[in-house]
Amino acid sequence: MLVKVTGVTSEQFTKRMMFLAWIACGGPSGMGFLQNRPNATEDEVWTNVKTRGDYPGGRDDQPDEVYGDYVFGRMMKFGASYGPDGIKINTEKPRPDYQSLGISVQDNKGFDSGN
Repeated sequence: MLVKVTGVTSEQFTKRMMFLAWIACGGPSGMGFLQNRPNATEDEVWTNVKTRGDYPGGRDDQPDEVYGDYVFGRMMKFGASYGPDGIKINTEKPRPDYQSLGISVQDNKGFDSGN
């Protein structure tokens, strides 16, 4: 799904979206408690999803793409790409058994994949 944004850049919107998704994940999963940063800022979460910071070596070889796998111990499994045309996100419904974000979506009875 391609989402067009106005008023801010697609990068600014994606940054906020990833931070809010990280918050929605709640707390750490499993051994994620070792990387837990409950007071991480929006900028710290952004840096983490841009560089895959929870993994040795990280990466930033795709400048207009972000992915949160385990971000500061929280299991996200969520990503997006952004550019001048808007933001492209996966439209599959998050899975509560696999993504912490899916638990929040399920609890709020939200998420319309647009399909």
